[in-house]
Amino acid sequence: MLDNNLECMESRKIPQFTSKIGRNQLCPCGSGKKYKRCHGGEDGGGKPVPGMIDARIRKLSPQRKCLVPSSLSSECSRGTINAHTVSRSASLGAIAHEGHVYSYKISIQELIKSKGRILPTRTGWKDASTFPGFCGVHDKKLFSALEDVPFSSTKEQCFLLSYRAVAREYYMKQGSMLQSDLRHALSSNSKIARQFINDFNHGTELGMKDAEAHKKRYDAILLEEKWEQVRAIVIEFDGLFPIQCAASFQIENDIYGKEIQFLGFGKQTPDSISLTSFVAGGISYICFCWLADSDSSCKPYIEALQRAPLVDMPAILAALLLQTSENCHFSPTWYDGMTNAGKDWCAAQMRNGATLDVLPPPALSAAGAYLTGISVKTINEVS
Repeated sequence: MLDNNLECMESRKIPQFTSKIGRNQLCPCGSGKKYKRCHGGEDGGGKPVPGMIDARIRKLSPQRKCLVPSSLSSECSRGTINAHTVSRSASLGAIAHEGHVYSYKISIQELIKSKGRILPTRTGWKDASTFPGFCGVHDKKLFSALEDVPFSSTKEQCFLLSYRAVAREYYMKQGSMLQSDLRHALSSNSKIARQFINDFNHGTELGMKDAEAHKKRYDAILLEEKWEQVRAIVIEFDGLFPIQCAASFQIENDIYGKEIQFLGFGKQTPDSISLTSFVAGGISYICFCWLADSDSSCKPYIEALQRAPLVDMPAILAALLLQTSENCHFSPTWYDGMTNAGKDWCAAQMRNGATLDVLPPPALSAAGAYLTGISVKTINEVS
């Protein structure tokens, strides 16, 4: 018992971020100056300009590369496309109004303008939910069983929904890793900020390793078509669910706040689950999908969700989506029709999801008044 307690205590310690910027290296801020004469100097490089920081972040993007397993790369067409994580025509087209949806485009400038609130902006529905993660050949070929035939909740279809979310999460983690030195440079004149960024950057390192491990597992399932390793539940709604989303996350607590899995700083890769809200054949669905090796965390999580009263579930799921991912896209009809209190509720969920603290339980954050006119029709375990 003592050994177990010591191991738990060790896993709760935050190791130091190991990457350092050489004084004679170019400053990560993009100024073209040596680090020692810029953000590594006594004046810390001067006051950061939000627009310049945003521009630098955009440049620190991962290499555009098709994220298929390496054994399939010989089939790739040249370059990558802006692949949709949420189906363009079926899902985004269902919620779009006058060719637009609401999406999150988080930037330093926008956060300053909104005084720290994370607010959605109108986005062309053809551009929403995209990332340069697949070439044209594989965006078509890999997902044909999902896009070219009616949705019937097969294990393969649920896996493909999840694979998109896992690939995007892997891509986003790559981008965050590339920005680690920039964060470090911009915090160089503040001891408190340096410690915070140190902790954040180490979490980013671990997150990248976890995302890579999950991607490899999903790649193996894809190549070998081991659909028997896929677990999923599919929730079907009466009415159009106003938030479309594709996300992958590591479970920590269930929807009521009970701890299921401790996300420490150890070497073990945490269990992961994907969550996709989409429309197929004019019907709204939410699919939770995971692999058999994550049963120990994902099964209790789903069991807790299924205990929720059906009347409360749409609002609980809306809170969960907003807390889980910035890859959420809203119906303008729904969002524009909300009161200021409703829009504040959306902002609060996004703010909760953006903190490093444990998220508030979705079951306690739900607001049924904002999800009227939609109800759960069925909850099916995919077998």
